[in-house]
Amino acid sequence: IQNWTNTELSDVKHPLILDILCLFLQVTCNSFTISDGEMQDVGVGLYPSMSLLNHSCDPNCVIVFEGKCLHLRTVKEIPKGEELTISYIDVMMPTRQRQNQLKRQYCFTCDCHRCLTGDKDKDMLAGDEQVFHFQNHCSLNTSAEEGIEVLAMCKALLTSSQLPDRNIHQLKVLDSAMDACIKLGLWEEALLFGLRTLQPYSLYYSDYHPVKAIQMMKVGKLQHYHGIFHDAMVTLKQAFNVMKITHGENHTIMKDLTELLEDCTSAISASR
Repeated sequence: IQNWTNTELSDVKHPLILDILCLFLQVTCNSFTISDGEMQDVGVGLYPSMSLLNHSCDPNCVIVFEGKCLHLRTVKEIPKGEELTISYIDVMMPTRQRQNQLKRQYCFTCDCHRCLTGDKDKDMLAGDEQVFHFQNHCSLNTSAEEGIEVLAMCKALLTSSQLPDRNIHQLKVLDSAMDACIKLGLWEEALLFGLRTLQPYSLYYSDYHPVKAIQMMKVGKLQHYHGIFHDAMVTLKQAFNVMKITHGENHTIMKDLTELLEDCTSAISASR
């Protein structure tokens, strides 16, 4: 915005211009990123009533979409009178990074218990002596256009790294490697990378979180593809138990998950 005003507008202090900028910033701060059933961003929308919800890094509600329809779903027992909260950002970040993003994007300092206690920071930054070198290369993985280039960089980083998988930077590289393998049709490698992400995802996301459920489903689908039906059944059931809370049993993605579970059941029965 600052660059645009400096180059395109001659008088940024003009009342009309200030009103337009104020309106633009209000829309930006109160808009929601629309995602598909697998939590991939597909657009941006305004939902005025949902903009009234405050932020917590450990929220009692989550937002999921079905098409353009926004669903607010509770993921914890909420005592009478307790405020409904959502997370404005991805909670799988260390405290300082979450605080910086909230301050930069929403202009406030979060004082939830996670931010006050530094909850999970020790795990997220485990092996911290390598983090800065590692983090400098992580951005390359997300900006490269070709899956084969992404995968090569991820493998090089993971080979040279001594970080545990629960380290947040290592985890992001594992995610990038899995996605690159899926893009390239390298299903066996995708499964190996995906399996390494499940324990850290369970550590950092709450019991009922849509991102964790989607990750379980992705890994379960890979196990199903490889004919590892018993393991696929376990993983997909875990995803189902989370998704029936986060997405609801009538969500489209639940139908896909149910079909996978039924297929696993049939395959296991046929093998006996």
